[in-house]
Amino acid sequence: MIWHIAFAVDDLEEGMAAFGDALNLSWNPIKNFEGRNVHADGTPFTLRTRLTFATAGPCALELFESVPGTPNEPARGTVFHHMGYWTENVATERERLEQCGWFHAGGPTEVESRAAFFSSRLGVFFEACNVTIDRPGLERYYPLRAPGA
Repeated sequence: MIWHIAFAVDDLEEGMAAFGDALNLSWNPIKNFEGRNVHADGTPFTLRTRLTFATAGPCALELFESVPGTPNEPARGTVFHHMGYWTENVATERERLEQCGWFHAGGPTEVESRAAFFSSRLGVFFEACNVTIDRPGLERYYPLRAPGA
């Protein structure tokens, strides 16, 4: 289930103004994100960026500041970055996507990983997001589960 569309911008406030004015959006508070990550070849790095989500739905719109040289950099010539969708297991999702012709582009792909990026010849990313990990403030975008499921 796709739950968000993301755009990488050079200046977060400028991007918020441009998208907000054009689409009549308001924004959640800006978050400073810093976390350990890995390149597709397994080389670790610390990712530092700022991000926000629009308050409108049903699909979340994410803006984040581009980080050159990492998976958080958009394809050349665009600010569109990725579509995020829910999965319960990032490791098995990697195997499934590889069978579909997509390749791992960054982020850890262990069972308990928060998220990982995948790409193809299309030049866009998919972000497989682990539905079992909390994302405070974004609870309304989680899929509904039947009681006891």
